[in-house]
Amino acid sequence: MTSKLPDISRLAFWTVSSSKQGLGVSNLTDLNTDTYWQSDGQQPHTITAKFPTRHQIHSISLYADVDKDESYTPCKFRILSGTTQYDLQLVKDIDLNEEPRGWVDLPLTDDSSSLMAHLVQIELPLNYENGRDVRVRGLRLLGPPPNDHMFKSKKILPYTTAEYFMYESLR
Repeated sequence: MTSKLPDISRLAFWTVSSSKQGLGVSNLTDLNTDTYWQSDGQQPHTITAKFPTRHQIHSISLYADVDKDESYTPCKFRILSGTTQYDLQLVKDIDLNEEPRGWVDLPLTDDSSSLMAHLVQIELPLNYENGRDVRVRGLRLLGPPPNDHMFKSKKILPYTTAEYFMYESLR
């Protein structure tokens, strides 16, 4: 689990394509790996996070455990984003090369940049052992790394005094 990145999951409204009774969407973001969301229906299964305003999303961190969940464990992810569910664009296809046993980080870009989006959808089209339903034990959306100050870190401006940084932004 990447602890240096801020968790922005609580800022989103979460929905899932389906769920077994008692194993719903609230289990995804409770950070308790003993609880889980389990789908109930046709593949591909989806998890959708919708923000009221555009947010920067650096990566997705997902908890899956093939030892506990066996054929319910996802092995392929499709990350889509857009403004609404009707204009989603594919951001990244991710195939897990190793069986997951804990937190798995799913970067959204190939470099260190972030994705700006109102809506992010995680599609789970394939499980290990060709399982039908899926279990996810935890999910976090992670924002960009905290940055003290853009100009200070890039050393673009020569001003470094505390007084300058106190009055640098406009109201």
